[in-house]
Amino acid sequence: MKPTPRVGDMEEILLRNRLSCPAVNERGARLCIRAFILVFCLAAMAVPQTLYGEAAPLIPEQVESGLSYLLAFGDSSHASRGFDMDAAGPVVAFIRQAAEMARYVPRERVKTRGSFAAYSVERPLQEVVRYAYNAQIPGGAINPSSIHYSEWKAVAGGGEELPDVWRLLDALSAPEVIRGVMRETISPDLHTGTYYEYDLQRTIVLYRQATTRVVISLSAQIGHSQVGRKGVIVGDDQDWNYLYTQDQGLNRAGLGWVKSRIYQFFSVCIYIEDDTRPGSVKVGVFQWLGAGWAGFNMVDSHHIRNGVERYAVQFKGMLESEQMPDPATLERVSTVLGQTDERILRKKAYDVTQHIQARARQEGSVRDRQTIDGLNLQAYVDGLSKAQLVTTLMREFVKFSLGKETPLKASFWVAVINGGIRKKPLS
Repeated sequence: MKPTPRVGDMEEILLRNRLSCPAVNERGARLCIRAFILVFCLAAMAVPQTLYGEAAPLIPEQVESGLSYLLAFGDSSHASRGFDMDAAGPVVAFIRQAAEMARYVPRERVKTRGSFAAYSVERPLQEVVRYAYNAQIPGGAINPSSIHYSEWKAVAGGGEELPDVWRLLDALSAPEVIRGVMRETISPDLHTGTYYEYDLQRTIVLYRQATTRVVISLSAQIGHSQVGRKGVIVGDDQDWNYLYTQDQGLNRAGLGWVKSRIYQFFSVCIYIEDDTRPGSVKVGVFQWLGAGWAGFNMVDSHHIRNGVERYAVQFKGMLESEQMPDPATLERVSTVLGQTDERILRKKAYDVTQHIQARARQEGSVRDRQTIDGLNLQAYVDGLSKAQLVTTLMREFVKFSLGKETPLKASFWVAVINGGIRKKPLS
């Protein structure tokens, strides 16, 4: 029996065997074949959920109505409206009763599929929020498996810096609403190895209803993302070692030429803590995502589900670890790094990136090694802003604290922590 041809060979095989037609030149035939390969390969990735076990149940209609209200409230055009706690009530109640990592599928919105997951974090709500929504703790450090780098571009009524959101939980006589715009670059995607950059309309709502405190984070992508670029996940995804090239395309055999974008992304993330169970937070995440090429959306619900679970496992494991530094320590380390000479930060960031590249060359697939062959480490590190350098090193500090591999030695982090205590930068 003949071996099945690799996807990377399909274009040439089909090209050699195309029908002879004087109206179709080689370039035109090649473009048509590439389109065929793209649809064939990405459609194969969009496997129906029934092939992964029982079909996930749908979200109840009353909950869908609540989600519609929340998504509309997150729209900047609704900024002047007050928040209706009762309208959000069915969604909050649904999350509270949902089993750990329960699988549900919300209805499509704007022709975009979605997914839902719920999980618990055994940590006080105020601490969870201080970790997750803190101007002094980079998103790439507290959410490394999903976020490469993020920054607030604007906050309504507050310039470009997020206020201390967790402090608002102390006294909630009425709902508090924070709105702004964030620029975000994600970590390489699990399915394609591609990473994207885009702007998000962000809304954070905090309120108390009876014995329950609730924090809602709403996100909606503004326009399309930039064209996706090839990235590499090095080793176990939970080790948070990633490489980023400037080459556009998917890091999959036969699809390196695809110029993909994220067309639509919106999410509703809700944190719930009841006075009867202080220190235990129930989290529910609804996400919708549309991405692809030439206007085709190639994302199915199980792709989104995998991404949500990737985030949930990382976030829960991090916050429940006894080794995780408290938020105040992370804030001090971030402050010291932010005050440190940029040349020191750049040298350390180069050491980190060089270490990850060396691992990729030893352990990565042939495809991954080919992807990083043209990566100019010095040019990559030189192109990072100071805020991005701080994010890179903060991510390494979290890895160091949790016992994960990092090339930066303990003596460096002792100096950083001592610098935080003395409130002095490194020299």
